[in-house]
Amino acid sequence: MARSKTPRTSSGKQNGEALNHTVTAVTADAVPEIREVRRTEPRKNIVPINLDDEIRRRAYELWEQHGHEPGHDKEHWLVAEREIMARYHNQRQHSA
Repeated sequence: MARSKTPRTSSGKQNGEALNHTVTAVTADAVPEIREVRRTEPRKNIVPINLDDEIRRRAYELWEQHGHEPGHDKEHWLVAEREIMARYHNQRQHSA
């Protein structure tokens, strides 16, 4: 026959022994200094993590600019891809 579960109590004892808790005070000298790093100018040679997302956003902008006209999705994608790739290619040339 299975034993019934006994409720746990918070008596401060574990396995029949009293638990000893030690609290250590932390002083300001013991904490390492945290410094904030700020960039004054944007990084120039950043390549986006996902080029497809950036191209997709630009193609959507082109679609909106052309009045939501259907049937030009490939054209918008290719134009957006050309623009994005040219921008990052130019940035690499200027930063090198």
